[in-house]
Amino acid sequence: MEQPLVTVLVTTYNQERYIRQTLDSVLAQRTDFPFEVLVSEDAGTDGTRAILQEYAARDSRIRLRLRDKNVGISRNWYEGLCAAKGEFVCTLEGDDWWLSEDKLQKQVDFLRTHPDYAAVSHRIQEIDDAGNRYNCPPSDPRLLNRDATMELFLQGVTFSCTACLVRNFFRTPDPAREAYVTANRSIADFALCMLFLDAGRVFVMDEALSAYRVAGVDAAHQNYNATTTAVQKYRDFLQVVEASRRYFRGRYPFTRCVCVGTFFPFCDRLKYGGAGAFLKEMNRMPWKAKLAFPFYFAGRCIQLAVRRLTRRGGNP
Repeated sequence: MEQPLVTVLVTTYNQERYIRQTLDSVLAQRTDFPFEVLVSEDAGTDGTRAILQEYAARDSRIRLRLRDKNVGISRNWYEGLCAAKGEFVCTLEGDDWWLSEDKLQKQVDFLRTHPDYAAVSHRIQEIDDAGNRYNCPPSDPRLLNRDATMELFLQGVTFSCTACLVRNFFRTPDPAREAYVTANRSIADFALCMLFLDAGRVFVMDEALSAYRVAGVDAAHQNYNATTTAVQKYRDFLQVVEASRRYFRGRYPFTRCVCVGTFFPFCDRLKYGGAGAFLKEMNRMPWKAKLAFPFYFAGRCIQLAVRRLTRRGGNP
């Protein structure tokens, strides 16, 4: 195979029910450039590996990384990025898929004509196994057909790094970057978003080019959001924020970010129960965020109440 312009990194673990749809959506891409499909399989126990070997045997664009032992999402993701051969790289999880056969071409065309950009992202359509469609994030107008910025990201206005096509800066070894992205076993997307924004401009297309599977229909095929407790997700969040603070050495402020990332899960625990355990976890907040959170919480509650009253007042 000739040198690929793009590496599509597919990360997968126990996704035999979905991996065919994932790979088919990538192999169906219509491009004027060569691309490779690098599949990094994290030592699952179902039939995913056999399916991957079947696909690789019949399509030379597929290159397999089959692990001897499970290392978790973050390391599997990061080491796959480092093994990418393309000038550009993008990622796709093994239970998601692409909605457009022109996804890669559209994103490559953008980066070709905008050399000052580090990455280009787009919206994603949330879909469940029954085909029901939900949200299509991001929806904030400050991002759509505009640049994502570090300031907005740290305010909780996020974009999807799995939707990104990014210039491949992972080929140069960087132990500090590796320690950062793999600081948490399960969450690398926060760190990757930070790295992309730190590397340069990131444009967000107002078009849903890929699908995110909300969750599977049975217990064996649930994603991180469906299987992880609120307390563990919050612990992971605080851990990756602390890793970000260390890696960027004070270049970016994280106090507001921690407050934003605490507000809604804390409100959910107040509403649905489990506030005691969550409050204990909140003791891990950085001291600046711990001091700021009561004021942020009160202000955000007032803001939401005013917004709700305003909407009601506008109804006939």
